[in-house]
Amino acid sequence: MLRKLRLAVVGLGRVSKSHLPAVRELAEKIELVALVTRDESKLRQEAEKWESVKTYTSYDDAVNDPDIDAFLLLLPHNIHAEYSIKALRAGKHVLVEKPMAMNVQEAEEMAETAEANNVTLMIGQSRRFYKPVMESIRQVREKAIGDLININAMLLAHMDKPAADWWKDESKIGGFIIPLWGSHILDYILWAYGRAPLSVYAQGHSNNPNWTGEDEVAISMNFGEGRMANVLMSFNAGCRPTDEVGLTAKRIWSTQNSIYDRYLIGSNGLLHLKDEYELSLNGEKLETCETTFSNFTWQLEEFVGAIREGRQPLASGREIIQVMKVIDGCFESMRTGQVVQL
Repeated sequence: MLRKLRLAVVGLGRVSKSHLPAVRELAEKIELVALVTRDESKLRQEAEKWESVKTYTSYDDAVNDPDIDAFLLLLPHNIHAEYSIKALRAGKHVLVEKPMAMNVQEAEEMAETAEANNVTLMIGQSRRFYKPVMESIRQVREKAIGDLININAMLLAHMDKPAADWWKDESKIGGFIIPLWGSHILDYILWAYGRAPLSVYAQGHSNNPNWTGEDEVAISMNFGEGRMANVLMSFNAGCRPTDEVGLTAKRIWSTQNSIYDRYLIGSNGLLHLKDEYELSLNGEKLETCETTFSNFTWQLEEFVGAIREGRQPLASGREIIQVMKVIDGCFESMRTGQVVQL
């Protein structure tokens, strides 16, 4: 019987409520060894739910714990690189929330550190791990719509206030709608094409005084040979009533109060992803799934499987560097008003 992966979870904020149930679901493969946060109150409250879990308010102390094999990092974006690199240098495997880093330079250092220390680095592109999403990629690879020639993605949502205080600060979040949601959409587009675009052009504006980063964005990518992709995103789409933990409060997610669609246009057909929960091919439903957080379980299972099998995981650090290049290109294009060659 294979030994369980001994995991430490770092950060007990909003997103931990999606990740920790996945850890519990995979109890036959994972042992939660430690919880790490500077907030002693959160630490005590969460530790009470687990048996014999260690608690740390010092990340350095946790990194030096020989009983920890891997870290799940759930932190503000501006410290993804620093915390990842520290763990990777100590020979620990790392699964870090998206976006991978604040820029491509940080991302490259993270990937290089993982490779130099022969450990696994995976990025939490959790929206890959829905059955309709996975099936859409399989359909593209099997050329069910012929050759992929265009992807049009749209997110129209309403958010009035940030779900975490650090979201207000562009120096900690690295923008706004692009790192929060665009990192998922851009990852999907590059995954579907199987390569990075040649160039990107982006426009973005901030309309809400509750944060400093962009909340209205249009992105156009050129993949060469007549292939393209277009992304429209808005957090200003109406003022619809939402539930207490919905788009305007404690967490941001895709609900009935938002519009989230991707249309994959091929030389001989059309795939339509409605949110992550429904896939259609030429108007006929192919795959659906319930609106649950099971994708976090599938993501964590992929992380464990890659470590056990000595292979690169889906959404490996090396792969997601390409997403970071596009994100950097978007911000450069927004700054200069020019098409940016990648």
